[in-house]
Amino acid sequence: MAGLVNFASQMGLVLSMLLPPLCYLGAMILFIIAAWGFWRQAQPDNPFRGRPWVPLVSLLLSGVLASFDRILTMANVTGGSTVTVSVASMASYVPPSGGAGSVLGASPAATIVNVVTLFENFFQAFGAITCLFAVLAWRATIVGRSNRSQGGALVQFIFGVMLINVLTISQWIVSLLA
Repeated sequence: MAGLVNFASQMGLVLSMLLPPLCYLGAMILFIIAAWGFWRQAQPDNPFRGRPWVPLVSLLLSGVLASFDRILTMANVTGGSTVTVSVASMASYVPPSGGAGSVLGASPAATIVNVVTLFENFFQAFGAITCLFAVLAWRATIVGRSNRSQGGALVQFIFGVMLINVLTISQWIVSLLA
C-alpha cells in the first residue's frame, strides 16, 4: 500500500507541475486565435460569418486560462469549500508522512477518510486537470468542433471541482452514512 500511496502522490505532483504550463500555453494559443479571428472578421472571406462570437470566446477563455488558479478558487468558494488553489503551492508539497500504516481507523468510515486523505494530492491535481479539459471542451463545443453539449462540459467542470474537494465531500458522505 505504501508504494501505491507514493506512486499516486508523485503522479499528483507531476499533474500539478504540468497544469500551469498547459494553462499558460493554452492562454497564449487562444489569444493568438482570438487576434487572428478578429483580423479575419474584417476580411471579405470571413470564416466566422454567422458565428461572430468565436474570436470573443477565445479571447475570454485566454483570460480564464491565464488566471486558472483563481477561477478554480472561486469555483471552490462558490461550492462552499475553503480549498484555495495556488500555482506556487506545488513547490512546497510534502508527501503524506503516515504512509500505509495509518490507513486503518477505528471504524470503516474513519478508514475511508484516511484512504482519501492519503490520495488527496492526486485527487486534487486530477480534478484541476479535469476542470481544464472541461473548459477546453466547452470551447470546442461553442466553436462547433465537438458534438458534446455545453451542459456536458459544465457537468465535467463540476465533477472536477468535486475532485478538488474530495476530502470535504468524503467526510460529508461518511457523516451521512454514520
